[in-house]
Amino acid sequence: MTILEKFLAKSDLSPVAIDLLNSTWSKKKTLKPREILMDFNQLDTHLYFIVSGCVRLYVISPEGEEVCLGFGYGSSLITCFQTFIHEIPSQQCIESVLDTELLAIRKSDFMNLVNEHQDIAKWYQHSLEAILTGHIQRQIELLTLNPQRRYEVFLQRSGHLVNSIPLKYIASYLMMKPETLSRVRAKIS
Repeated sequence: MTILEKFLAKSDLSPVAIDLLNSTWSKKKTLKPREILMDFNQLDTHLYFIVSGCVRLYVISPEGEEVCLGFGYGSSLITCFQTFIHEIPSQQCIESVLDTELLAIRKSDFMNLVNEHQDIAKWYQHSLEAILTGHIQRQIELLTLNPQRRYEVFLQRSGHLVNSIPLKYIASYLMMKPETLSRVRAKIS
């Protein structure tokens, strides 16, 4: 069983739907660290499944700094959802942090499956709901938690990334300076 099949099997999808998605989600893409998957102003309407590795989503602040919005890693979905849903140029960049292997499905192929198979449509809706609630929870954490607590929550949720990716990306994601993250890490150790 492939990693994609295992990921899909965790849902309420029928075996037929899993086979359809697995066979259609077939375009392979590999990235080296710092390679761009989707650049600013690019119109890429693929939905990606990360087989292995890690990518980061970021924007550029008015001061010219890269601000990390999130990470995608093994057995997760990634795309610029504004671009995927509304077919507008990307306002963010998706860049690999580690060697990364992905599978891609074109929006048109994916939406055909969503429109033809009720269980795939339901799975897609649940996936979007989970992504949305995750983003809302992140916003709440950024606005209400102190730096140490934000880092502790990050460790609970994505601690496996700490020794794999540059700490400056984690600091940016947690909306703190790298020096602040170093102090927080020293305090926790």
